[in-house]
Amino acid sequence: LSAAAVAALALSTVVALPASAAPEGVIENAGVAGSVSGSYVVTLKSGAPKAGSAAGKALAKKYGATIDRTYAAALNGYALRLDEGAAKRLAADPAVAKVTQDRVFTADATQSNPPSWGLDRIDQKSLPLNRSYTYPDAAGQGVTAYVIDTGVRITHQDFGG
Repeated sequence: LSAAAVAALALSTVVALPASAAPEGVIENAGVAGSVSGSYVVTLKSGAPKAGSAAGKALAKKYGATIDRTYAAALNGYALRLDEGAAKRLAADPAVAKVTQDRVFTADATQSNPPSWGLDRIDQKSLPLNRSYTYPDAAGQGVTAYVIDTGVRITHQDFGG
C-alpha cells in the first residue's frame, strides 16, 4: 500500500471510532419508593470549591442544573434540579462526593404495635391497651414547629434498617 492509502485508512479508522460517553457516577436513592424525579442533593468533596462561590455555582451550571438551595453549614453542596443523565455525569465529577435523589417520606396516622415509648398509653385512658397509637387529627393546631435536620439515616435500626 502507498503511504497515502495507509494514511487514508488510518484516518477513516479514527473517524469511525465512536465518541466515548461521559463517565457516569452512582445516584443514591435513585428510583426508590417516594423518590422525586429530577430533584437531587449534591454533596461536594472537602477540597472542592464552596457551593455558594462562583466556581461552585459554575460546577452545577456545567451540568445544566438549576440551583434551588445552596448549603454551607451542615454540608458543602446544593439542592438541584436536573435530568437523571446529567445527575449521573455530575456524580462522576471529581469535585462531587455524592449525589442523592430527593425522597418524600410520610408518617402514618395510626401505628400498629408502636415502639415502647408509651404512645399506646397516651391515646387511651383505660386498660387493656390495644397495641396501637392513633395521632389525633387536631394535634398541633396553632403550633409553629421549626426543624433543622441533616437527614435521616434509614439504615439505622430504629427505622428498621
